[in-house]
Amino acid sequence: MKITGGQDRGRIISVSDDPAVRPTASKMRQAFFNILGHKVEDARFLDVFAGSGLMGIEAISRGAKSLTIVEEAIKQIRTIETNLRKLKYRAVFEVGNFRVTLPKMQPKSFDIIYADPPYKSPFGRNTVEIVDKYDLLADDGVLIVEHLRGYDFPKDLKRLEQYDQRYYGSSGLTFFRLKTSPSDDPNSTSQSAD
Repeated sequence: MKITGGQDRGRIISVSDDPAVRPTASKMRQAFFNILGHKVEDARFLDVFAGSGLMGIEAISRGAKSLTIVEEAIKQIRTIETNLRKLKYRAVFEVGNFRVTLPKMQPKSFDIIYADPPYKSPFGRNTVEIVDKYDLLADDGVLIVEHLRGYDFPKDLKRLEQYDQRYYGSSGLTFFRLKTSPSDDPNSTSQSAD
């Protein structure tokens, strides 16, 4: 797989031959980073269900300040470590189940959180709920979950709100941010609906 942008654009990284690993397609990766734009520069990037590690590696190539990887499969971790050494990148690894590792992280720790859970699992919903409950997103941060078309996300969140959704074939990206109060939102009005 090739890195699609940044200082190491065009460099090839190794991907595990494990059929459970499903690297994000280059078209979707480019769209993801185009949407985020300058948010990636100097961002603290968290890659959950990292698999090949491609998204986090691409974030570093595009100027992210730090990379934290959550992955429980040792085979995948070894592949990511090999790629990081090859590119002279560094990352913090949180090895284990996301339900255990995420709640241990400090609040407001990440500017961008990307999660690419197994498509036919509830883990996308679970990740959103954990990020919401433990307040892991920085004030101007964004959480993005990759999923199959038609995936159902929780609506009754305390801190987060869904604000965008894009589809690329049968796959989608859903974006969450911290809720804005009416006084913070320039597009809001002071009137309330009956």
